[in-house]
Amino acid sequence: MKYDFDRIVDRKSTYDMKWHSAAVESYLHCRIPENMIPMWLADTDFACAPVIVEAVKRRAEKEIYGYCAPMADFYKSVCYWQKLQFDWTVEPEWISYTPTVVASINIAIRAFTEEGDGVIIQQPVYDPFATIVKNTGRTVVNNGLVVKDGAFRMNLEELETLAAKPDNRLMVLCSPHNPVGRVWTKEELRAVAEICLKHEVMLVTDEIHSDIVYEGHTHYPLLTLDERYAQHFIHLTAPGKTFNVAGLKVSAAIIPNEEIRTRFAKMQIAMSLDVRNTFGIECITAAYSPEGAEWARQEVQYLQENVDFLENYLREQMPEVTMIRPEGTFLCWLNFSKLGLGDAELFRRFLYDAGVVCVQGPWFGPGGENHMRLNIGCPRSMLKEALDRIRRAVYA
Repeated sequence: MKYDFDRIVDRKSTYDMKWHSAAVESYLHCRIPENMIPMWLADTDFACAPVIVEAVKRRAEKEIYGYCAPMADFYKSVCYWQKLQFDWTVEPEWISYTPTVVASINIAIRAFTEEGDGVIIQQPVYDPFATIVKNTGRTVVNNGLVVKDGAFRMNLEELETLAAKPDNRLMVLCSPHNPVGRVWTKEELRAVAEICLKHEVMLVTDEIHSDIVYEGHTHYPLLTLDERYAQHFIHLTAPGKTFNVAGLKVSAAIIPNEEIRTRFAKMQIAMSLDVRNTFGIECITAAYSPEGAEWARQEVQYLQENVDFLENYLREQMPEVTMIRPEGTFLCWLNFSKLGLGDAELFRRFLYDAGVVCVQGPWFGPGGENHMRLNIGCPRSMLKEALDRIRRAVYA
C-alpha cells in the first residue's frame, strides 16, 4: 500500500472530542476512564489523505479566512466524484452546499413536512434521525428492519402500510445503513422509491457512507435508478466519513428538481445554515480528485481487512458474540445477546472493565437491544487491543 493506515496518529494533542474524556463525558453523561480506547464516534483514526492536508496548508498560508463561497471548482469536484464512483452525471446547478448531512435532513424535514406529520425511519438507525424528528415537532414512524436469512432486510409490506397513511409525509433512508452495514440492492431501493412515489412521500437518502463498500457489493445512488426518482427525491452526501474531515463542515445536497431545490434552499437560509466553511471548500475539491480516489480505494481495502480480522477474532476468541458481516461502512454491529448480560451491564463492562467506549445498541432505537456498535476505522493494532480488552471484560 502507498498509504500507511497502520500509523497511530496522536489525537489527544488536538481538540478531537473522540479522544478527550471530558468531551465524551458530556456526550454520554457518565464518567470516562482516562485510559479509554474510543470506538464510538463515527470518524476514523487514520491521518487524512495527503492531498487534503496539502490543500488545507496552501489555503492556510494565504493568511485570511473570511466568508467564502463555493465556486466552479467545488461543483466540478462533486460532479467528478459522482461520475467516477457511481457513473452518475450530476449537473452543477443540482448541488447545494450544506454544512452536514444531519443539517440537511433537518432542513428537508422542516421544508417538506408540518408539525405533527410522521417521518418514517428504519430503526435501529443512527439516532439523530429520530432526534431531529422529535425536536421539530414531527412524529417518529418506525419501519423497523428485520433479520431474514442471515441478513438485515427492509419490511416492505409494513412500509407500504405506513406510507399510505396521509400524515406520514417524509422518509429518511440510510444507504448504506448505519449501524447494520447493509448496502441496499437495486431491487430494494426501487421498492422503497416506488412506495414513496405511489403515496407522495418525500424520500431523503443519507448516502454519506456510499464510498465505503466492500467486495461483492455495489452502492447505487437511489436517484440514478429512475428519472422519476431524480425528479421527486433528495440525495445527501459528504466526504466526512470517507476522508475523516467531519470537522470541516462540508456536504452536498443533490436535488435535480428545481422546485424542490428552491424550497430546500429557502428553508436552509431561514435556518441560517447557508454559511460555508473556508477549509471545507478546499477539502472537497482536493478529496474528490484522482489522488483522493486512490487514497479512498486503499482505505476501503484496509477496512475490509479489519472486518476480516474482527470476524476471525470473534469466531476464535468470542464465539458467543455474533456479527452479521457488514457490506459497507466502517461500523460493525455486534450482538451480545447470548451472553445474557443485558444492556446496562454490557455497557458497564465495556466502559469500566475494558475501558472501551462504544455506542450502546438502544441508542439506535428498537432492535438495538443487546448490541454494541464498534468502529473499526482505526489501525489494526488499536482494534486488536480493544478486542482483547472487551474479551477479558465480557467473560470475567
